[in-house]
Amino acid sequence: MIDSDMRVKGHANIFAIGDITDFKEIKQGYLAQMHADVVCKNIKTLMNGKDKLAAYKGGQEMAIVSLGRKEAVAQIACITISGRLPGMIKSGDLFVTKTRKALALKST
Repeated sequence: MIDSDMRVKGHANIFAIGDITDFKEIKQGYLAQMHADVVCKNIKTLMNGKDKLAAYKGGQEMAIVSLGRKEAVAQIACITISGRLPGMIKSGDLFVTKTRKALALKST
């Protein structure tokens, strides 16, 4: 059980992210990254002696599965789309470029 600021309930300095959280959301990597962003902000806040912590607001639930180089299937909220359109979103580089950029890594 965690609070909206990602702290384990009953503990002032223990945070949780990812699949272990009890948020009512699907368990996906990009949401765990959003959890980590909030936790990083909150740890910095506590280290600076402040107590106004950031709250996790949740993310858009979606899933995109590549079906080859040009096609994919996507589910966003209650809508499912398959074919070239979601393929253009995911199948190009499987979000590798976006992930490398987020981690401040050079593109290859």
